[in-house]
This record gives sequence, C-alpha cells and structure tokens, in this order.
Amino acid sequence: MRFSNVFLFEFNHFKRSRSKLITYLIFLFACIYSIYSGFDLQHKQFNTIDNIQLDQKKQVMQVSNFFLNLSIEPDAIDILGYIPTYGIKKPSPLFPLGIGQAEQYGYYKKITTWSSTYDNDMVEELANPERLVNGNIDFSFLVIFLLPILLIIFTYNIRGYEQDARFEKLIAIQCGSIRKWVFIRFLFYLLLLILTVIGFVIAVSIMNNAIIDYMGEISSLILLLSSYIVFFGLIFYLIILKSHGSSTIAFKMMSVWLLFCIIIPGSVHQIASMVYPVHYMTDYLDANRKETYEVFDLPNDSLYFKLLDVYPDLEQTQYAQNNSINQKFVRNAISAIVNDMNKRAISKIEDKNEEKNQFVRASYWFNPVSFIQNKWNSYISTDYYAYRDYRIEIQAILDKKLELLNFEAWNDKTVSKLTYETYLKDLKVSLD
Repeated sequence: MRFSNVFLFEFNHFKRSRSKLITYLIFLFACIYSIYSGFDLQHKQFNTIDNIQLDQKKQVMQVSNFFLNLSIEPDAIDILGYIPTYGIKKPSPLFPLGIGQAEQYGYYKKITTWSSTYDNDMVEELANPERLVNGNIDFSFLVIFLLPILLIIFTYNIRGYEQDARFEKLIAIQCGSIRKWVFIRFLFYLLLLILTVIGFVIAVSIMNNAIIDYMGEISSLILLLSSYIVFFGLIFYLIILKSHGSSTIAFKMMSVWLLFCIIIPGSVHQIASMVYPVHYMTDYLDANRKETYEVFDLPNDSLYFKLLDVYPDLEQTQYAQNNSINQKFVRNAISAIVNDMNKRAISKIEDKNEEKNQFVRASYWFNPVSFIQNKWNSYISTDYYAYRDYRIEIQAILDKKLELLNFEAWNDKTVSKLTYETYLKDLKVSLD
C-alpha cells in the first residue's frame, strides 16, 4: 500500500462526493462572508476614528490660532477646558479574523472631567447584556464551533461505510493495515481543513499588510488553530478505529463535539456567572453614585481636605495657603474627588473580573474550546485584557487632565502657546 495511492484515492473520492464538496464550499462561503463582515466593521471603526481625529485636530488648531490674537496669556484652567481629549483603541490588522468582544466594548471615548472607565459608552454589556446574544458570527466562531462538524461530515464514513457494506476484510487484505489506510484517508481531510484555515489567516494578513509587523501573532494563531484541528482529528481518528458502522461513528463524533463545544464551556461560564454575578459590578457603581451625590453637598472647607487626600502636594501651591477652596476651583475639585472614588469602585470591579477570569482559566485543562477562543482573541487584541489595557490608558489620561486642572489653577498658571503644546503631549493629543 503506497501512501500516495490512498491519498490520491481520497482526493478523487472527495471530488466525486457531491455532498462533501458542497458542504466544503458552503463552509468556504461562510468564512469569506464572516471575514468580509470583519473587514466592514474594521473599516467603520477606522472611519469613525479618522473623523474624530480630524475634528480633534481642527479644535486644536483653533485654540493654537487663538494665541496669535492675545496680548496677555490666558489662565490654564480656561485653556485646559478647551483641549479635546479622547481615548482611542484602533483595531488590530488581524481584526477581521475574530471580532471577539469588539461589539460589547467601546473603541473611542471623549474624556471629560466627569468621565469614568465604566461609563455606558465603554462597557455596554453592563446595561444591555442581551447584546452578547446578538453578536455577529465571525471567522473565529466558524472555525472553533463549526469546523469540527465539517470534519465529522468528511470522515464519519471512513471505514464505517466499508463496515456497513461488509467488505472491510477485503480492504485489509489489499492494503495490509486498516489503521494505516484509515490514517492516510483521514489525514487528507485534516490537511485540507488546516490549509484552508491557514490560507484565510495569511490572506487577511496580506490584505492588511500585517505579515511583517504581526508575524509573531500570525505564527502563534496558525499554530493554535492547527493544534485545535489536530486535537479533534485525533479524537475522531480514535473513534473510527474503536467503533463499528457509520451511524455509530457519527453519533460518537457528535457527542464529542457537543461535550467540548457546548456542554463544557457552557457549564463553566454558567457556574462562573453564578459565582461572580454581573450585578456585583452594578452594585459597586450604584454605591459609588450615592457617595458622589453626597460630595456635592459638602462645604468648601470639607472639599478642600478631601482634595488634599487625593493630591497631597496641592498643599504647596499658591492658593492652598488659605486652607480653603476658591469658588472658581470647586468644580474641578469635586470632579477630582469623584474620580478618585470612581477608581476605588472600579478597582473592586476589576478584581471581581480577574477572579472570574482566573476561574475560567482554571478550567482550561478540560475546557479546550474556551482556551482556544480566549487565546485567539488575545492574538487579535479583542479579548478582555486588550480592552482592560484600553481602560487603563483612558484612566491615565483622565488622571493627568484632572491633575493639570487642579495644580495649574491653584498655582495661578497662565498659558503660552508653548505651554499649550506641552499640555497636548501630556494628554496624548496628536499634533500631526
């Protein structure tokens, strides 16, 4: 029995099998459509980001030109209020390969003194969890959940058909080894699916010019997907060897798919949701809002001491020598105090999120689908941690803006054009 002969036999069988060929073409069409949808969403995000940055640049230029018509330098507190500050998360070039959590999290945010990283425009799933159900079917979904079914369709009748027709012994006489004969035929479909998936990954990488800059992520993603297909392939191959008849093989294969793709990940996430319910996060925010309302009722002296808890060095500024807050600075003082309260509440939310993530990660040894899905999203920067880093970046810009508003105002700082440009750099506002 020559390897090439059996391999060529299976190739010809695949071409002649109308059902297998049509199923494969439908899968290809679904993959192309899902990647097209990914490109469409990516382009929409880029267009929105470009419009934001263009508008931001216009506002920056208006304020820059404003300095040309002034004979005296304006106060810092006035100029800082006119700086258009945004946090932006640009989609990865590999974005079309997996939307991940991109539809549940915001990718741009206008940062005001009253912003927080858990506003509704940042984490819509807190207010609208039903959006998790209505997400688009992307390429990662097709590969992780539907490709194993395609592999079942291709391979369930390998050996099973011969057993049903009762000429398996003839195959054994002609080929010498049933195991090797099954392996070669099975390998054809395994290679077909692996090469198909790799082809789509490389095609997207080339279309988005990501081959050089994202070679590490592309290589890791290809290795991950190939390992995932081989994982199911090995299980299905063993089922074929240990079972008798096409219907029995198909039933066992579908049972394995249901177990690994539906039952285990669904059970893990259900238990995780029970142990770490979403309402804990809204409880933290509700409690924080109540404390926020109380801050507005505080007298100026109390606000002053609370502000010193946030910025101890503020005591060394010019206006702090009076041990009170100038009425002009009250708004900025309150927003800084509220921001500090928000950060403490959000820290609890992030801790709960991390505990939940650790719980899910602990299941990876028997929950490979969740592992593959989370790893996939991490390579494409659409996982939880990519958006957590984005929230951290927004918080850093907000902290800097509030710090400048308070310290520059309390030091009675005036602003030149050069100082204004320094503010833009501090607040990550592009000058290009």
